[in-house]
Amino acid sequence: MDQKKIGAFIAQCRKEKSLTQIQLAELLDITNQAVSKWENGRGMPDVSLLQPLCDALGISLNELFSGEHISAEEYKGKAEENISKLYKEKQIANLKPIKYLFSTCSNVTLLVAVIELAVGFIGNFFNPIILKVMLLNASVWIMLFLISVGKLTYDKKKLKNLKHSGTCIDSEIKDIIPASWIRVGNYICCRIVCGFIYEGKEYKAVSNYYVLTPFQRKEDLYANVFIEQNNPTKYSIELFQESR
Repeated sequence: MDQKKIGAFIAQCRKEKSLTQIQLAELLDITNQAVSKWENGRGMPDVSLLQPLCDALGISLNELFSGEHISAEEYKGKAEENISKLYKEKQIANLKPIKYLFSTCSNVTLLVAVIELAVGFIGNFFNPIILKVMLLNASVWIMLFLISVGKLTYDKKKLKNLKHSGTCIDSEIKDIIPASWIRVGNYICCRIVCGFIYEGKEYKAVSNYYVLTPFQRKEDLYANVFIEQNNPTKYSIELFQESR
């Protein structure tokens, strides 16, 4: 659900009813801070408050979830669309987000750099050359750490921006590309290939490298593909995996 759109719609309907946030909060027996939170898109009403909220604003649940007034002709189609969205969000809620490979790399490289420095300083009491060697090694690991963090930050910012201003497209996981050049314990390192249709044309989206727990089927994975407005070649993928 688009919480910002729903929040703006709640604010619009409240004003149409000539209600203040405090008055609406009193009708629902909640705080006006809760109403403000909804209207700013920072949260959704509790399930027990959905129908009372709709009654107070003179709208249907379908309109609330759509974030807009719906005509009689559109009502059935919007209802089916909202049910589909709710099912998808419930499905994702039962899954766990997958970590980027670069997230694991940054943690490992920082740990190794700290160990190298600790060994160097301790070894310095016995032989000064040990400190020089360890400082050199640590500088290499710190450089790798900064590269990993830089890549991770860039990818997360890109995903956040596309979530905010882009479009989430229905997609299907078509293929899994293993990273044969790296192994992290029993975990699987790979990229995911997603297929989606935009304006009648098929596109493929290839993810960054992820670190996954062992799985048996592609159906154990779920991917959200976010694209730039009107530009399906600019995308970012958010991957989820069924918890074991």
